[in-house]
Amino acid sequence: VKMVTEAKKIGIFSVGGGVPRNNVQNVAPLIEILNFRLGLNLPERMFSYGCRIDPTLPYFGNLSGCTYSEGGSWRKMDLEKGRFSEVLADATMILPFYSRGLMDCLL
Repeated sequence: VKMVTEAKKIGIFSVGGGVPRNNVQNVAPLIEILNFRLGLNLPERMFSYGCRIDPTLPYFGNLSGCTYSEGGSWRKMDLEKGRFSEVLADATMILPFYSRGLMDCLL
């Protein structure tokens, strides 16, 4: 919580989904709960950018298939101002190309 509240913007890059991704995303609602129940005055944050690589489709109804738009309904993602991409593919096929593209941009 400290890292998130001290940052100007927060982002998420996830390969796969499920509980690990959901744990990270839950920091935004957690801050709201801490402020409400404990009377704290922590600055509220939503993710401003993110990329998700996961082959799971939303209609299965599990955590892996949760989209960023669904996260926006929980005030986890700033969908109006943020930049998000979701790649519905197996990470073992996509991640090497993604990594190479990122390296080409940075070098």
